[in-house]
Amino acid sequence: MKPDLFYAWPLLRYADRTAIVFGERRLTFREMDRRINRVSHALLSLGLRKGHKVAMLLHNGVEAAECILAVPRAGLTYVALNPRHSAQEHAFVLNDSETDAVILDSEFLEPMEAVLPSTPSVRFVIVVGPTAAGRLNYEEMLKDRPETDPGVEVDADDIERIHYTSGTTGRPKGAISTFRLAQNRMMDVLINLDQPILPTDVNLNIGPLTHAAGFMMAIYYIRGAANVILRRFDPEEVLRAIEQERVTSVLFIPTMLYRLLKSPNLRAHDLSSLKRVWYGTAPTIPARLKEAIEVFGPIFRQNYGQSESAQPITFLGPEDHVVDGPPEKLRRLASAGKPALGVELKVLREDGTAISPGEIGEIVIRTNHMFKGYWKMPEATAAAFRDGWLLTQDMGTLDEDGYVYIVDRKHDMIISGGFNIYPREVEDAILRHPGVAEAAVIGVPDDLWGENVKAFVVPKDGISPTEEEIIAVCQEHLASYKKPKSVEFVRELPKTPYGKIQRRELKERYWQGLERRVH
Repeated sequence: MKPDLFYAWPLLRYADRTAIVFGERRLTFREMDRRINRVSHALLSLGLRKGHKVAMLLHNGVEAAECILAVPRAGLTYVALNPRHSAQEHAFVLNDSETDAVILDSEFLEPMEAVLPSTPSVRFVIVVGPTAAGRLNYEEMLKDRPETDPGVEVDADDIERIHYTSGTTGRPKGAISTFRLAQNRMMDVLINLDQPILPTDVNLNIGPLTHAAGFMMAIYYIRGAANVILRRFDPEEVLRAIEQERVTSVLFIPTMLYRLLKSPNLRAHDLSSLKRVWYGTAPTIPARLKEAIEVFGPIFRQNYGQSESAQPITFLGPEDHVVDGPPEKLRRLASAGKPALGVELKVLREDGTAISPGEIGEIVIRTNHMFKGYWKMPEATAAAFRDGWLLTQDMGTLDEDGYVYIVDRKHDMIISGGFNIYPREVEDAILRHPGVAEAAVIGVPDDLWGENVKAFVVPKDGISPTEEEIIAVCQEHLASYKKPKSVEFVRELPKTPYGKIQRRELKERYWQGLERRVH
C-alpha cells in the first residue's frame, strides 16, 4: 500500500490553493508536496529504509509540518519528542525506540549533545538552522533532491509511528500505530464530523504539531483546507491570527481557552469567521466552558481520545453544549459525549459486569483504530486488552441518556477507609467555590485510614478563600468521607505541556521512601 495515500490526495484537486501559513511564509499544496518529497528522498539517501525510525524535536513551523508528512511517505517510522521535556527524557525515548535519526531545531542541539553519546542507535542528527561539526544541516540535505514522489510501498501492518505516553505513572510507554491504523484513524474522524471540512476552511494550529495539534492539522490538510501555524500560544497572537486570516477552526486545550477568556482584548477582535472550536486533551471546567460558549457562540466540540486509541472515542457535539435548559441537559457540559460512530464502548465494574447509570467503572472500548501494543512491552500490552477490548484506565459513568462522564484515571483513585474516592469529583466540588481558579486533589499516607484527601488550590486573583470554606463546599456536595482533610494554597499547579495536571508530581514528597503508592 502507499503509505500516505491521504496526504497526497489534495494535490489532485487543490494544488494551487494555500496549504500552510507560517509567519510570512505561504506555501501551496503543490509547493508543500514538492518539499515533502525532497525531505523523503533526503532521508532515504541516508540509507534509511522500512523499519528505521526518525524522531522529531521541532517547534511549530513549516519544517515540523512537512516532516510529519514526509517521514511516512518514505515508509519510515515516526517518533515524536516533546519540546517541553528534558534532554534526559529525550534520551530515554530515543534509546527505548531504537531511533536511527533525529531531526531537531538548532536551539535543542547543545543540550542534546550532552546525551547523544548515550544513544547508540542514533546514527544521524539533522539540524534545522545553524548546525555543528558532524551534524547534518536540514536545508543542505534537501538541495537537489527530487521533487517527485519516492514511490515507497509498505505493508498495512508496518509500524507508522511510536507515540510515547506522558509517563505520569512511571516510565513512558511507546504506543504502536501501523499504517493501517493511521488510515483508519483519519477515516473515523472524517465520518464523525458534524459539519464537513471544506477547502475554503482555515485551521489555526497552536499546540505542538508533534502531538494532538499535528493530527488535526493533517485532517484539515487532506481535505484541502489551509493550515495557519503559530510557533507557540500567545492570546493576542491567536486573536490577531483569527481576525487577519479569517480562521474557521481552532483546537484549544483548556488552559489556552481559560487564558483567552481573560484577555482584555478578546472582544476587540473580529472573531466572526470561526465556525468550529475544538477542545480537549484534559478536563474542562463546565463554568469556563459556558463562559466560552457565551463569547464564541454554539460552535464547540469535544473529542475524547488517548495515546492508545486516538480521537474520537466519544464526542460532545455543538448541539450538546446547552447553557440554558433543564439540569439533565446542563450537566452534559461536564461529559465527554456519546460514543463515536464505529466505536463500541462499555463501562465495567471490577468483576467485568456492566455498571448501571450513575455507578463508576472502567471505560473499555473496541474500534478499528486501537493501538497495536506497547513497544517492547509484551506484558503491558497483554494487560491493556481483555477479550479484544481495550482497557482505557479511565474511570467513568453513564447517565440514563448514554452520555459518558470521565471521573478520573484508574491509577489516581484514592482509597480511604476502604472507600474509593476519585480526585476529579472532589476537584469539581472545590471549583464550585467562586474564589477558586484551579484545584488538584491527591491521596496522602494516613496510618489510620490508609490515605486521606489533600487538596491544592489556586485562588482567583484578588480573592483569598480559606481552608474551612474549601472543606465546607465539598461537604455540601459530596459524602463526608470524600472531603479534603487539608488544603494547601499554591500559585500554580504542575502540568504537562497539554494542560493536564501532574498529580504524580504533587504526590512525590508525601510518598518518598514508601515502597508502594498506596498505603
